[in-house]
Amino acid sequence: MIDNVAMSLAKADARIARRYLALGDRDDLAELVMDEMLLTRSWVERITGGDLLGNKPVLQRAVKMRSPYVDALSLLQLRALRALRDTDASDPTPDAEHQRLLLLSVSGVAAGLQNTG
Repeated sequence: MIDNVAMSLAKADARIARRYLALGDRDDLAELVMDEMLLTRSWVERITGGDLLGNKPVLQRAVKMRSPYVDALSLLQLRALRALRDTDASDPTPDAEHQRLLLLSVSGVAAGLQNTG
């Protein structure tokens, strides 16, 4: 279980997480989530005695190699989500271009994160 938590934390990017949390317009909950993520990371590092995935170098390398691509897709996803939310409510036709970007980015992020996507 600890290895699974460590893997999920290793794949998490706090800067991007904050951007997703900002979409909820609840700063109090966003801070709580971020605090819990830091606390969990601290405890996992104490339990394992070091870096996340330090005992799994192949997985650690794979996560580091995928991160730039997943991060870029996450930023595109955030852009699409914001655009769709900002769409004029009086216009019943959703923005097809942003919907497509959202769906493609969801698939890409899920594929890149694999079991934590």
